[in-house]
Amino acid sequence: MYKISKLAVGSVIAASSALGGASAALADGYAPKGRVVYERPSDWSGVYFGVASGYQWNSTDVTIVPAGPSVSMDHSSYMVGGFLGIQHQFGSIVLGVEGDLGMAFKNNTGTSDCPGGGICGGGLDDLLTIGGRAGWAAGHWMPYIAGGYASGRFTHEVFVNTVVAGLPVVTLNNTMSTRNQGWYIGGGVDWKVSPGWIAGIEYRHYEFDDNVGPAFTPAGVLVNNRSLDATADTLMARVSWKFGREIAAPLK
Repeated sequence: MYKISKLAVGSVIAASSALGGASAALADGYAPKGRVVYERPSDWSGVYFGVASGYQWNSTDVTIVPAGPSVSMDHSSYMVGGFLGIQHQFGSIVLGVEGDLGMAFKNNTGTSDCPGGGICGGGLDDLLTIGGRAGWAAGHWMPYIAGGYASGRFTHEVFVNTVVAGLPVVTLNNTMSTRNQGWYIGGGVDWKVSPGWIAGIEYRHYEFDDNVGPAFTPAGVLVNNRSLDATADTLMARVSWKFGREIAAPLK
């Protein structure tokens, strides 16, 4: 988690420093003589879309219903996604709405000993969100808070140890999947790299309600019903393109 978080933050900072240095040079009078240098005002209004990548970590509690044993698991992995939003600037205040889709890699599924035997695994599959944003326009920077509705798909799997051709093998015994509804809250900061292009980093915390789903064997036989509730956190680096032309004005 810490490696990818540092990588995401470092990538954004490095790109920001390089492009910001070039902009500062022009603003400080290093433009070629005889030319009028223009600056573009920071207008955050418009429709935007972009991509994101980073890291997620989640915890799930799974209970056999109506009154069975339960197990808790932690799952963390890389995550990628995309987003689409619209916002409008009112003076220094920027208000908007954004929808997101994120997909988690299952390269490091959480595992724990199952109460009835075997090994329990699984975790987050994807996140769908839609919510509001409220930011403070501070020149080319905009810190903001965000929150709204979240829907997450989670998987719970049970593996057992078997012997095949005299060798021990771990095989899938049964699996269940639920889509849980909930909410998220978080915040981040955007930086206007150049007209239209925006880079940023964002953290979110998610809370999901319980949901009950059936567990089936690979052959499709019903094993039991299970209740799953979960929490999740994400840290994502973002790059987006904002539509809309910003009128340039000469530097004084």
